[in-house]
Amino acid sequence: MKKMFTILLLGFVLSVFSQEQKIYFDDAILQHLKNYNKQCDIAIKNNNQNYVDVLFDSLNKTYLKGTVISNLRLKKISGGYLDTDKIKIPILLISKKICFVTHKEEIKAINEMANQYKGKVEFVVLYWDRKGLVKKATKGFSKNVTIVFVNERENQLDMTLNSIKNSFGVPASFYMTATKQLSNIDRKFYLKNLKRSTKKEFYENTYNDITRLLLENETMNQENHISTREN
Repeated sequence: MKKMFTILLLGFVLSVFSQEQKIYFDDAILQHLKNYNKQCDIAIKNNNQNYVDVLFDSLNKTYLKGTVISNLRLKKISGGYLDTDKIKIPILLISKKICFVTHKEEIKAINEMANQYKGKVEFVVLYWDRKGLVKKATKGFSKNVTIVFVNERENQLDMTLNSIKNSFGVPASFYMTATKQLSNIDRKFYLKNLKRSTKKEFYENTYNDITRLLLENETMNQENHISTREN
C-alpha cells in the first residue's frame, strides 16, 4: 500500500511539473518577436540577409521549439470543422495564400508526402482567403491532404492563428508532435520558380524535418509514459 501511494505521488508530482513547464506558442511569440523583428530590420538595412536567417534559426530553436500550439478550429473546404486537438498523430500545417498555391508541382509534392506518411503525419494546408477562391485553386490535392481556410474578412483571428499568420508571413509550415508541441518552422515551403538544385534541397529539408518530427514525437511518447508496474 505504501509503495502504491509513493508511485501515485510521484506521478502527481511529475504531472504538476510537466504542466508548469508548458509554454504556449503565442505567448513565446508575444514575448520574443518584437526584439527579433527589431534585429531583422537592422540586418536588412545593412543588406545582411544571411544574418536574418541566423536570427530566425536562433528564435526558432531557442524560444519556439517545444512550445505548445493551442487548438486550432478551422473550416474545412469539404465542409465542417477541423480541430487540431482531436488529431492524435503529428501534424504538418502548411500556411499559404492563393497567389502561392496554384503551382501544380507543389500540389504534387505535397500529395506524394501525404500519401507516403499516411497514418503517421496529418497534412493540413491552411489558406488565408475566401472559400470559393480556395476551392478553385486547390483542385488536384490528394484525399490524404486536409484543406482548411480562414476568410479574414469574416473571421476574427484568435491569438494563436494571429501568431501563425502575422509572425512569419506566408508561405510557412509548422511541424507539430501529437501533443501539439512545435518541432520546427519552415518559412520557405514554396516550390514555384525554384531551380532544380534548390528543389532538391527543398525536398531533402522537408523529409528531414518530417523524420525529425516523427523521432521527437516517439521520444515524447516514451518520456510521458509512467510505469506503475511493481518490481
